[in-house]
Amino acid sequence: MTTETTEKYVVFETDMGADDAWALQMLLKAEKHLKNVKVLAITIVNGNTTVENSIKNTYRILDGLDRTDIPIYKGATEALIPGELKRGTWYGGNGFCDVDFWDTNVYPSDVKTLVQPKHAVEIIRDLILEHPHKISLICLAPLTNIALAVKTYPEIRDKICEIFIMGGNFQGVGNTTSCAEFNFYIDPEAVHIVLETVTCPIIILPWECCLEENLLISTEWRFKTFEHVKCKNVALFNEIDEIAYKDCDSFAPCDAYLTAAFLFPEKCILTKRQYHATIELQGAHTRGQVVLDHNRRNKHNITMIQTMNEEEVKNALILAGTPQ
Repeated sequence: MTTETTEKYVVFETDMGADDAWALQMLLKAEKHLKNVKVLAITIVNGNTTVENSIKNTYRILDGLDRTDIPIYKGATEALIPGELKRGTWYGGNGFCDVDFWDTNVYPSDVKTLVQPKHAVEIIRDLILEHPHKISLICLAPLTNIALAVKTYPEIRDKICEIFIMGGNFQGVGNTTSCAEFNFYIDPEAVHIVLETVTCPIIILPWECCLEENLLISTEWRFKTFEHVKCKNVALFNEIDEIAYKDCDSFAPCDAYLTAAFLFPEKCILTKRQYHATIELQGAHTRGQVVLDHNRRNKHNITMIQTMNEEEVKNALILAGTPQ
């Protein structure tokens, strides 16, 4: 796992909704101030919104930090086996609660100019082979790109350093169906491929860990803490979150929580446990649910985060909101 003093190379896999934006902000602030990570690429996949919207959202966050030097790569525009649910509606149609932030007098009108010519799956392969056992994949979205990469290029399966995933569940609690979390429900086949093929450590932050009974960060704290921060991106986050968390008592940027766990595992992760995990693909009522081997009959393939330290997660969010 990443420590506070060890630099890791990161590929940031995202569908860039509002919580992904907090996560990217946190990661890049850590890169600047803590110098414990280096983001090599941002890869985009279908999920919260269209890939095209996610590219715009990502570029806007990079621009707000003067980090448009980080390359963006377009990835899969649909799941391996597309289902009835094509994408999420958690953060409006554009992933940023439909806040109109894209001024074509400032930003390019053609989204193609914002991305590299190489496909996301190709750059994942190239970077892993260029830096064997040194690439950490931070996955905040459906795992379609990762699954395509490890199936198309099996030579990378044993050369990934680690994979951090926000998704799934460990108590059968869902947010898209009664027992399936959004990222895993959108493309469960991709989850199955990743869990069955890669050999590196896989660390999962499940949906239940983000619920207020397990990790309570109040909206009152969130808005009071960042209300007057002089930062272009935080100003945008304030506008988005005013819509996203209207009439809510708790603030739950799940993707940022995973990034906090990646950056500060010793501080932010309170309890965790290793399991052998797979995912239900066929169940009429349970498709997309994580299935854990509680009987310990199979060798573990994941570490499941169960609880996190509220105060340390807040500290990580404060890092993300650092003005400079």
